Order: sequence, then C-alpha cells, then structure tokens
Amino acid sequence: MTSFFKRLFGSGGPVVGRLTPQEAQAMLKGGAIMLDVRTPLERSAYRIPGSKAMPLNDLQRAFESLPQDRDIICQCASGSRSAGAARFLAGRGYKAHNLAGGISAWQQAGLPLKRG
Repeated sequence: MTSFFKRLFGSGGPVVGRLTPQEAQAMLKGGAIMLDVRTPLERSAYRIPGSKAMPLNDLQRAFESLPQDRDIICQCASGSRSAGAARFLAGRGYKAHNLAGGISAWQQAGLPLKRG
C-alpha cells in the first residue's frame, strides 16, 4: 500500500493551502467542492453535507471528472491523506486545498455533519 501512495503522490509535490474548517465552509458557500477521499466505510458513518466521494484509491483514475474551474477542498479523517490528494490535484493544474485536521476538525468546530 505504501508504494501505491508513493506512486500516486511522488516524494513531494506542490505546496497547497491548509484551510481551517471555517475557511473551508466559507469557500464552500462560494462554490468550492469538498472532496472526501476517505473509504466508503468511513464515509458511511458520517460526512460533510454536499461533499463528493472519491476514495483516495480511485483518485488517480477518476480525478479528471473534477472541474478545473472551481476550488477543490480535499478532506479525510485527520488531514493527512487529503494533504497528499490536494498535492496530487495541484500538480495537475487544479486549485486544490487541504482541510487541516480533516473531518475531525470540522466536527470539533461544530459544523454540520450528515450521518449514514
């Protein structure tokens, strides 16, 4: 699995912005897309309303379906996997950002979540 992530993300990549949950929420209101890169099992417990599911394992194959004219905020459980996803997208010309702290930070900020 580690070699998969090294192939997907390389050994570095572009620097992407780290957004607080409040900054991310403001960007969503302005038309950004929240991209949830968690597994389907993780997502089935709870998710950010309106987020688009694209598990990290599918990102390399499916990223071209994302619009390049909108900001994309990548999100996972803690912000680690989504940071790599954001770097991957930024390296391909997308305006990508990372939700610092992931959905855990979103929940701690008291922002809305959808169960199930």
